[in-house]
Amino acid sequence: HLCLIQKPLLNGLFQQCYLSSWTAANHAKTVLQSPNDLMKNQNESAVIICSHKIQDYNRMLWYKQSQDMSGLKFMGYLFTNENIEPEFINKIQMQGDAKKNATLTINNLTPQDSAVYFCAAYYTVI
Repeated sequence: HLCLIQKPLLNGLFQQCYLSSWTAANHAKTVLQSPNDLMKNQNESAVIICSHKIQDYNRMLWYKQSQDMSGLKFMGYLFTNENIEPEFINKIQMQGDAKKNATLTINNLTPQDSAVYFCAAYYTVI
């Protein structure tokens, strides 16, 4: 899980975003997110790494939970290519091999990006 919390600097002229993550494990099915902590300024980009070693899981999904706890927003998923929801098309990028690892890049950080971000691994039966 990734928490993005905005904090003003002492002089009040600039703001920073603080990110932290933690991992939940389900015995043999573990999905990891990193880094654990990350400090970013507004207008910078943040990169979240998601990885797993779950056989046959070939898709990575990303979700955002805003600070008002209004529920999870589906941001998109990575399969053979990125599939981003319209609301996030100009905001995020997804890259990697969804069978093992992927990155989520959040561009031009603003206070509206303050949220908890979730990565999930999934499989598709064809």
